[in-house]
Amino acid sequence: MNQKKADNTALILGIVTGALFLALIIARSAFAEQLWLSAVIGVLLVAALGTLIKQNQKALRSRSAAYGLNSAITIGLVLAILGLLNFLAVRYPGKLDLTKNRVNTLNDQTVKVLKNLAQPVHAVLFTKAAQKEQVRPLLDNYKSINPKFEVEYVDIDKEITRAKTAGIRKINTLQLTLGTKENKIDDVTEEKVTNALIKMLKTHSERLCAITGHGERGFAGTDQEGYGATKKALEDQSFEVKDLNLLQDTEMKDGKIPATCDAIAVIGPKTAFLGAEAKMIRDYMNNGGRGVFALDVNLKGGTELAPEMVSLLEGWNIHFENGLIVDPISQRLNLDASVALVIDFSKTSPITRDSHEQSLFPFSRPMTTLTTIPGVTASYLARTTPTAFLVTDFKQLQSGAVKPTEAKQMIVAATAEGKIPSSTASRPTRVVAFGSSAFAANYFTRFGGNLDLMVNSIAWLMENESLISIHAKEEAPGKINLSQKAGILIFWLTVILIPLGIATGGVVVWAVRRRL
Repeated sequence: MNQKKADNTALILGIVTGALFLALIIARSAFAEQLWLSAVIGVLLVAALGTLIKQNQKALRSRSAAYGLNSAITIGLVLAILGLLNFLAVRYPGKLDLTKNRVNTLNDQTVKVLKNLAQPVHAVLFTKAAQKEQVRPLLDNYKSINPKFEVEYVDIDKEITRAKTAGIRKINTLQLTLGTKENKIDDVTEEKVTNALIKMLKTHSERLCAITGHGERGFAGTDQEGYGATKKALEDQSFEVKDLNLLQDTEMKDGKIPATCDAIAVIGPKTAFLGAEAKMIRDYMNNGGRGVFALDVNLKGGTELAPEMVSLLEGWNIHFENGLIVDPISQRLNLDASVALVIDFSKTSPITRDSHEQSLFPFSRPMTTLTTIPGVTASYLARTTPTAFLVTDFKQLQSGAVKPTEAKQMIVAATAEGKIPSSTASRPTRVVAFGSSAFAANYFTRFGGNLDLMVNSIAWLMENESLISIHAKEEAPGKINLSQKAGILIFWLTVILIPLGIATGGVVVWAVRRRL
């Protein structure tokens, strides 16, 4: 009777031990963030295993038990090795993204922001168990770059009070906390999370002052000609964009551009600047200022629209040529020949070092970099294809009968950095110049890398190189087109032949072992 009772006890302990072992595996895989749960199950497993060994200590002295114990130890070692490998895989994940546009890989900007985290960021996803996996792969990618990006998952069905206290109204809302700063994100995407991190990491918002009063393109414009898309992209990265009229703005004092302007933008002026205005800009740039200039060619008369700005940039070793770039290769893309295709980007400038996408420069003029001003280094940023040519006869343009000239590669974007000999500035001046203002207008920011090129240029002006990147692109769903024969072959292999082969092999092994 006692022996039967002992056997029953051993059986129950064995079942409990096995159940606890399975529970521990499930806890580590499905609830990895709840370390306390794994710890409790682990303690119970050790206790159950110890009781089971003590209950069967007499039986363990037999020869068969010794063999069984040896097998158990071997199995335990294998499981321990597998557990160690699983721990290393979780702690140091390695992923292979085979999608065409690497849509499952964090983009350069996100990686730069994460690597620059100096203090922990606590990310709490308020979700439901059935919907957690929609966001979890993205957050795991963030955590794999920097463990300081701490992730916690809260089931709003089980922790209703916490969700209400946090002000959560929507499933899969991500709450980011950095020190005393907090940000909530609905419909979590990489772009939203990274932009939120950028805003939280910044101590202040750099201001871009857009010069107005000369027919410039408006950053508030939402039509095809406006710069609304560029403004939104800048504000997403916590830059501030403010219009500045040099003659009327209340911030203008003592004839100087306000110190609150971290950089200025002169985008597509259509009329000349007064001498006083030109002097303000010149003094600002000579004193370590930062400026982006997009100067269009006058297609009607050939005379310069804003000659003062052209002259100003000559002082920074950037010369604008008076002509229109025409590229026949654009017509192969169903574009007008006046829309220059830009494929060559500088690999030394942080603005375009990681650029992989072509850009479109409509109605662009070329420029050349000079070496006449000592202390100032001017470099090309983007160039056209070698098939482009320059038209300087504006009567031809107006008639529509353009005669090709010598084809050559031309610069459409350039940078300059340094100090002029007479400068007493504490920092070098930075300049970005474009031969077209239309390339970053709302209509053309939809194509290629146009928007990235403008936003990255402004980030470089502000010395925010960590924000320079190429935004991740969405990939259309992939499709595999199979012929009828290929479909039939796959069906027979996967549904009939392979399962039949496995079943046949099992029967053969069973029959052979039975004869032994």
